Amino acid sequence: MATKPKIVFWKPGGVVRGKQVYLDANFLVGLAQPGHIWNSSACGILASLSERGTKLVLSALALNEAIYQLDRLEQKNRARPGDTGSNEPPSLETGWAARLEQALESLSNLVFFEPPDLDFHRQVIRAVGELNLDPTDAFHYTAARRLACPILSNDVGFQKIPDQNLVVVTFF
Repeated sequence: MATKPKIVFWKPGGVVRGKQVYLDANFLVGLAQPGHIWNSSACGILASLSERGTKLVLSALALNEAIYQLDRLEQKNRARPGDTGSNEPPSLETGWAARLEQALESLSNLVFFEPPDLDFHRQVIRAVGELNLDPTDAFHYTAARRLACPILSNDVGFQKIPDQNLVVVTFF
């Protein structure tokens, strides 16, 4: 029988136990997109984590993924047929970049994670091969396991990893 991670479905009023959580890119996307389906939940879970003094762990890779996703979403919205808005990209002061900066500024207790050593990268490579994860998910999984903390993500792929010691917090 395959083991599964512990899944925590966060709802308003709920709490996440632990001293720290690892942030996946989709949390930042939800936080930085006011019209996004995940925005209110992302804001709510952030308030709950801040109130508890939980450290929020962010890697440069997760931030890079969020930048890419937000830029793609904005490009997709500008390219919609029948859209009467301007096809000009918004300025850095009004577009996704400004919203992402505001989201990052709202992250109290923010700490940064960067790979500590070559062994970490070897674990990422093994996770790609043994768990059939894409490289970025393997990185995030390995980071959360290295830190022994939950990963805050709506990526259902994490819910399928056969690791009973992994805790995945979702906020659909």
